[in-house]
Amino acid sequence: MKQLQKYLVFALLAVPLVGFTGGAMTNSVIKPNEAVASPALKKGSSAKLYGRLWAQYSNEKTDGSNAQTAIFDDEGMGRIGFKGKSAIGNGYAVNYKVEWAIDIGDGDAAGLKVSNSEKSNPFSLKQGWLGMLTPYGQFKFGSMESPYKYLAKHDILHDSLAQMRDTNGISAGTMSHSSYWRGSAFYELKSGNLRFAVIKGMTAHDGDAKVNSKGDIGYGVEYKNFLIKGFDVVHAYNHDESADEMNRKYTLTYNTKLGDNKVKVWYMHEDVELDTSMFKTTGNGEVDWYGITYKTGPMTLMYTMSESDHDTIANAGGDAYSLGMQYKLSKTSRLYAGLSDYDGESAAGDTDYRTYILGLRHDF
Repeated sequence: MKQLQKYLVFALLAVPLVGFTGGAMTNSVIKPNEAVASPALKKGSSAKLYGRLWAQYSNEKTDGSNAQTAIFDDEGMGRIGFKGKSAIGNGYAVNYKVEWAIDIGDGDAAGLKVSNSEKSNPFSLKQGWLGMLTPYGQFKFGSMESPYKYLAKHDILHDSLAQMRDTNGISAGTMSHSSYWRGSAFYELKSGNLRFAVIKGMTAHDGDAKVNSKGDIGYGVEYKNFLIKGFDVVHAYNHDESADEMNRKYTLTYNTKLGDNKVKVWYMHEDVELDTSMFKTTGNGEVDWYGITYKTGPMTLMYTMSESDHDTIANAGGDAYSLGMQYKLSKTSRLYAGLSDYDGESAAGDTDYRTYILGLRHDF
């Protein structure tokens, strides 16, 4: 498996680099950077308020306990924010985004579970960055998603209480699929089918412990239509300096059609060293995740399953699956339904549980 992973990373880097050999970025393999400011962009500033409102009914049950029901959004699918850019000429522009999670269910977007509502926070910062678009890529500074989080994000129940990262189906945490980096710098290049991004912690300050330290680093590489049309390959990596451990993933995705209906299938392998929610004793293990989505008209259906194995405890790991449905009621509104289930191993201190949700979302 490790040899296969090495060849996969090599191929990801080698294929797009062929396009650079002996030519400019306008050759047949590499297209001009798609994530840059257009030279024709008019000077001036634009700002846009945007968001999405989300309410879900959830029913969660842990083995040996009674079911718990709620209407809240502690996972933070609800959003409100503003974004914009200001052209400065010659293909350069300053851009920005500030985005908060918002919980209209119980007024606590941070998921603090405090008993006094006056101490809860209906807004929780997700992203806040100021950056620059250039002919050579995008730069960001502040708080933003890591490539590990946003590349190959296939779970249609993401940010709901039935998502796979909450079901121990895939990794969670700040170095995994819940990865917002604070006090960091980010660079991304999009060129044809290639997408490359790197993120680095930049803060070392006694007064702020909620940041990624200067030694933290992550990167992600995506290549679409790799060898055949519809086949996408992703490799992503995050390293935590203080723990001197890392998470990495490889994702293979195939997009096709059955008549007019869209089908997506994927496989992801994770080497996990930084997730004590999934692997409770040491945080170390491996995950294999398989999934399929089927989109017909306004409805998208999903089935996923995963298997996890603990690195240090014999016969320890768990199995998880999820079923999801998303139905577009209009251009800006949709209905969600989902079920997730986890079958853990007592040797690893895991508990079986299941969750189902029914949710309504409206974008503006």
